[in-house]
Amino acid sequence: MSILRPSDTRRRTLAFYVNHPVTDFFVMVFIIASVVLLVFEETMPVSDGSWVLYASDSITAIFAIELSLRFIVAKKKKRYFRRYWPDLLALLPLLRPLRFFRFFRLLRLFRLFQLGLLLDRRVSVLRGVLRVNFYFLWILVVLTIILVIGSAVMAFVFEHRVGDGFSSLSDNMWWAAYTIIAGEPIGGHMPATPYGRLLLAAMMLSGMTLFAIFTGVVSATMIDRLQGTTRLGELDIDELEDHIIICGWNDGGEALVGELTADEELSGRAILLVNEREEMPDLTTTGVRPDLVYHLAGDFTQLKVLERAGVERAYRAVVLADDTRGHLEADRDARSVLAALTIERMKKGIYCVVELMDAANEAHLAVAGVEAFIMRNDLAGRALASACRHPRLIDVMMNLLTLRRGQTLLRLPGPKEATRFGSLLSGLKAERGALLIGVEAKDGDTVINPSHDLMVTPEHHLLVISDILVESK
Repeated sequence: MSILRPSDTRRRTLAFYVNHPVTDFFVMVFIIASVVLLVFEETMPVSDGSWVLYASDSITAIFAIELSLRFIVAKKKKRYFRRYWPDLLALLPLLRPLRFFRFFRLLRLFRLFQLGLLLDRRVSVLRGVLRVNFYFLWILVVLTIILVIGSAVMAFVFEHRVGDGFSSLSDNMWWAAYTIIAGEPIGGHMPATPYGRLLLAAMMLSGMTLFAIFTGVVSATMIDRLQGTTRLGELDIDELEDHIIICGWNDGGEALVGELTADEELSGRAILLVNEREEMPDLTTTGVRPDLVYHLAGDFTQLKVLERAGVERAYRAVVLADDTRGHLEADRDARSVLAALTIERMKKGIYCVVELMDAANEAHLAVAGVEAFIMRNDLAGRALASACRHPRLIDVMMNLLTLRRGQTLLRLPGPKEATRFGSLLSGLKAERGALLIGVEAKDGDTVINPSHDLMVTPEHHLLVISDILVESK
């Protein structure tokens, strides 16, 4: 099999690590290190065997590997080249005949803007506390770094032979930073050449412009917060795959996301919320990684919205009884059924779970092949009845329905050979501390607390109460 076409499992695993926040952090560090080494090369005498050249080539090689891996996992190759063409040009100095293209390494600084957008999603909690638009502040920081480094190098080129005090790289960097931020040269230190003076004027103008932009960003963000609106960060939704789609939203959505995050199998998958809310729900208490949650504003009953959500590439789908627009119960069920039917039609065999308000609508979902549907009102009524029989029963039910504490319900593979239920019951309890309560047949029929003499075959699945760690044993 070609390395450019890995299996879905390997490709998904590789994409997970390539797009991990830790990977992005190290890319940012290497970009800054690469630019700093370029400054050293141009402002200091560097021999062919210098550690500076070895370090620069090593970092460029790391970028070559990183970009190759991103090409492998990229779903749309045209988008890959549109996004990373500056980084690809920055690889040219790795070839000795193209060493004179080393200034192309500065193009990597523009990559920091893209990484800043990802970082903006990952620090959404901090951004909410600071009440500022982190992404635009990040842009200002990157622009300031580019201006300082560029101005220091240009000041060295123009003034190191004639200007007093411009022969040191550290002095040039401090002079450029102070001039851009303060709007005037440090200590009245003026360039001697016309080009240096023109550079000084451009630096002072750039500093005033950055300060004005900073003031405008903070002011606009505060006004935006006061108006109760936030910027929606829809980022590459059409590139998601093997993700979980949650259509609609209600008060139970937060608990749903929290339980998905606690599940070992599902916790690393992206979650796409598709609803008509103007902003993404606050999920800070669920423990979900902010970079794994996406929001698509739109009517989830519309085919074009579900197509954009990538139903054909999704792993599972959940349809909640949506109360975003205050629909009546009948309308909420009608929208849920329509969405479920459309999802099942778009991708055959997708695992779909639907929340209904009225049990009368079960038949429509059963015909469509929906795997599971929950009656919201019926479930709440049964829970209340259990609490009426004894107040502690509801605690037992809630314990079994969550992965975050105590014991929970698990579905495990059947035995390797036919075994009596009684033998499995005692064996699981003795070996794993799990309580076997039932079996599921191949056709999906479930038997709870069957006879000890029931023969359980490898085609069955076991229903047990245990700690979640039992699955990995």
